Amino acid sequence: MSADTMANAPAEAAPAADLPDAEGRLAIVLEGDVDIYVAEALWRRLSAGLRAATVLELDLSAVSLIDTTGLQILAQLQRTAAREGRSLRLRAHSPAAAEAIEFLGLAPLFGDSLPIQTQWA
Repeated sequence: MSADTMANAPAEAAPAADLPDAEGRLAIVLEGDVDIYVAEALWRRLSAGLRAATVLELDLSAVSLIDTTGLQILAQLQRTAAREGRSLRLRAHSPAAAEAIEFLGLAPLFGDSLPIQTQWA
């Protein structure tokens, strides 16, 4: 998610595009840098999405960088989802997202089955 996109996200509710489908699933694509500079707006958007849906799917294919703040947000969303009987799913990991999640050993937290990357083997 770019900083411009995040800055324009409403603070109180999920944007109109961030509404769940008839089955309660909501898919959000994260783009660009997922870092401390977009953390506040990112948390507002994703936590609103989680409140609105029974299943929140985050597409990480367009993430160019994710720092520990971004990973903390994802971990907190996972804990919140579990506590509230909801689901958080990560999908389509970019190389940057996959590397950060795997490097910090967070794949089990998200139930991820990340493929083994050749640079890690």
